[in-house]
Amino acid sequence: MDVQTVNANVSRVPFFRFLNFEVRSLDSLHAEAEMTFDDRHIGNPIMEYYHGGIIASFMEATAAIAVQPDFADVPAKPINLTVDYLRPGVKGPLFARANVTRKGKRMASVSVLSWQTDREKAVAEGLYHFLLV
Repeated sequence: MDVQTVNANVSRVPFFRFLNFEVRSLDSLHAEAEMTFDDRHIGNPIMEYYHGGIIASFMEATAAIAVQPDFADVPAKPINLTVDYLRPGVKGPLFARANVTRKGKRMASVSVLSWQTDREKAVAEGLYHFLLV
């Protein structure tokens, strides 16, 4: 599935529109996306840091797309997730890369890394498990 089709599907999901992200690259086991900063994403208004839930949700969305790019028909259902916050997400774009580490008939496991200016300085990393319907 090509990136334009996936982004068209992303624009149909209200919460994904709220997150305001776009898929940048996609192949059979990876997805990479970029989220544009918006004031509604702020968790700490004094420091203007991203809210942790926004970061985790963006990472989950990227992971779900990596598992099932045609999610508009039958989305993968998250059953478990673990997120480690490594540093604050400051005002600016946020990137995420999802790697499908295991995909069976009924379940998929995906590791996700998010960063801002330097991929080596991750903002958060997570492990997501999805039920495939």
